[in-house]
Amino acid sequence: MACSKSFQRSEDFFSNVLDIVCDRILEHLPICIAAQTSVLSKQWRRAWLSLKKLNFDADFWGAVVRRSDWQKCSCIISSVLFHHNGPVHDFHLYIPRNTNWDGRNLSQWICFLSKNGVQKIVITNHYAVVGFVDISSYIFRCSELVYLELINGFYLNSPPTDFTGFPMLKHLLLENIMFRNQNNFITLIGSCKMLVTLKLVDWLGMDHVVIDAPSLQTLILEGDFQSLAFRNVRSLESISLHLNTIREKLQTAKVVNAVNLLASSCQLQSMEFNGLLCKFLAGVGIMNSTSVTFKHLHKLCLSNLNLNDFSVFRYLLSVIDCCPYIKTLDISLISASKNQINPGENVGQRGFDFNYNYKLHHLREVNIKSIMGSTAELKFVEYLFAISVVLENVFFKAGEPGVESELKISKALMALPRASPKARLFSKRNWFGADDEIWL
Repeated sequence: MACSKSFQRSEDFFSNVLDIVCDRILEHLPICIAAQTSVLSKQWRRAWLSLKKLNFDADFWGAVVRRSDWQKCSCIISSVLFHHNGPVHDFHLYIPRNTNWDGRNLSQWICFLSKNGVQKIVITNHYAVVGFVDISSYIFRCSELVYLELINGFYLNSPPTDFTGFPMLKHLLLENIMFRNQNNFITLIGSCKMLVTLKLVDWLGMDHVVIDAPSLQTLILEGDFQSLAFRNVRSLESISLHLNTIREKLQTAKVVNAVNLLASSCQLQSMEFNGLLCKFLAGVGIMNSTSVTFKHLHKLCLSNLNLNDFSVFRYLLSVIDCCPYIKTLDISLISASKNQINPGENVGQRGFDFNYNYKLHHLREVNIKSIMGSTAELKFVEYLFAISVVLENVFFKAGEPGVESELKISKALMALPRASPKARLFSKRNWFGADDEIWL
């Protein structure tokens, strides 16, 4: 009798939980566990079918079925969607490796989402060994989208003729996507007037990249292109450009104009170029003139630089000369001992005179990764110390592991004169871990 009363009180408790509390609990549970709450009471029986966020992630695959059985998982996803009550604001789909996925049912799912107020779609495909899969044209009917992320192995077709854009889309991330038509991407972002973040990585089917987005604040481009153009990017604050290969058809003038336009058409605060792009720009002589100045730039990141390539070395100095207001400088280096400049050779004797009259009056932090201690690298750091009058912190990580290499680099850097008496040197054995402080 006591057990019966206890059970009744427990049932009453679960039945009387407010709907909003129920929703909050369910939204923090994996979907498989959320489904199991249906046995708690009548109120909970169908509560999980009103979840606004549906996350079919790696945990879903592990909990429901063997990863290779896509057909069974597909039936479960379809059943959840088609029995769902109310709007679906957030939809995540993870497709693992070693599945037999063929893209079926995806069109039906996106069609369902387009009719149920979806605001965020994230589809990550790790099973991209059988070629690209079409993203249904229903994606263009998701008029309330705010966030769209498609990763690995999808075709993006042309929008339908009646497509007027995603009026609320703010974040667009596309990786390893193939465009059916050169103009697909231009049409897509040109119709997204609220777009704030754009990340485009390793795309196919588009050689001429045109960025036209008046509200865009953050841009990440990593891939191959023949030409690059910026139109109406007045709101751009952060840009990261990574070039994977230097093609023979790379249109030098258009790329140079695009980079120069960044200095005059927007108020960039953060800029990152990778080593291959720097090598290309160094070869065409960009930024050798002081007429190009990034007046609003606070952070400059240059990755995978080989300073033993003298054209890259000179380019680096030219870029710094064009960024007089930077507060943070991040540089990662690549070096091979066979390419190192002879230790007795003076970089200045190779045709470049350092401009010690130029000063950086705002630079306070410098991060240098993978420094090997070649003459070119030390000459650059020496020049940087000499022109940075308010420098406070210099973080470095040696290019070779081991205490001996670290001490060697530390000794070489500490021996360099500096303009700022506040400058301190920090060694980072683990870039994301604790620092070993070494005073200059």
